[in-house]
Amino acid sequence: MRREHRISVGPVDGGWAVRCEGETQPLLFLSGRRAEEHARTLAQALSRTGDEALVYIHDRSEALVGAARYTARNSAAV
Repeated sequence: MRREHRISVGPVDGGWAVRCEGETQPLLFLSGRRAEEHARTLAQALSRTGDEALVYIHDRSEALVGAARYTARNSAAV
């Protein structure tokens, strides 16, 4: 059965966090670019297992500035 994972990138004190729904601890990065790259890499890995992943990118004001869906058939659909 295919699962849908929600991954978000957003600001935290001193850097950026990547949070994956269901995980208790976020991954922390000093660079927003690195956090976004990691979120996309994680989503691609999940899509290769047959699951779907939704990536949400937030700016410093926490406004949503980007989103992408990764599926088993299409690993970079927006």
